[in-house]
Amino acid sequence: MTQEMTFLSKNGRKIQGQIYLPFHGENHFPLVIFCHGFGSNFRELMHHGDGFAKAGICCLFFDFCGGSLESMSDGTMEEMTIQSECEDLKTVLACARELSYVDPDRIFLLGESMGGLVCSLVAARYPADIRAMVLWYPALGIPEDAARRYSAGEREVFGLHLGETFDREAMTLDVYQDIPAYQRPVLLIHGTEDPIVPISYSQKALHVYQDARLLVMPGAGHGYEGADSVMARDQSIAFIKEYLCVHP
Repeated sequence: MTQEMTFLSKNGRKIQGQIYLPFHGENHFPLVIFCHGFGSNFRELMHHGDGFAKAGICCLFFDFCGGSLESMSDGTMEEMTIQSECEDLKTVLACARELSYVDPDRIFLLGESMGGLVCSLVAARYPADIRAMVLWYPALGIPEDAARRYSAGEREVFGLHLGETFDREAMTLDVYQDIPAYQRPVLLIHGTEDPIVPISYSQKALHVYQDARLLVMPGAGHGYEGADSVMARDQSIAFIKEYLCVHP
């Protein structure tokens, strides 16, 4: 069963999403909030929703404001920054905790690429609100890329135009200094043939997190398809289920 969702941010922008609900089970379900990557949208990830719902886990997808040209949420890509996406996730997290059918003590984050970076930053700021976290090929090197683009005066990433604020803000982040503030369990899933976010970024994260494991996907690239997609989802569900009954 699915349900369309609308969240209202502090600045009045609408954040659009969709949630997959289990058919049977508890009165208060665990929830995973799924965060899409740069230039993407939640419709490209919705095929994972049924798998989580069948496992008894609510799965919430949403579009970051200005997160892509096809975003159903408000805002434009020229206005979007890492911080604005962190604020969007913070809004969604706060609203999701108030849903009558969600157990606020069993909320998980799952982010892909830039969505993984956003998840890691938000979890570090609100560790008590996140039971555990899954990161698929997290784009933890964005600050380095931003510094290079800013110095070169570039404003496009994969042909998409960004505002100057994106790079100016992103280049100030000290990701590996900040993310260890989240000390609960983390699962990193990364392919060995990722041409966009090298696996070395997840390997470094593995060593700075207090409680982390890395699942290496041999031959997988950036953005899982076919058997890689199924494996990443199944491994994510298995990891989350480990912590459904574990006391925080």
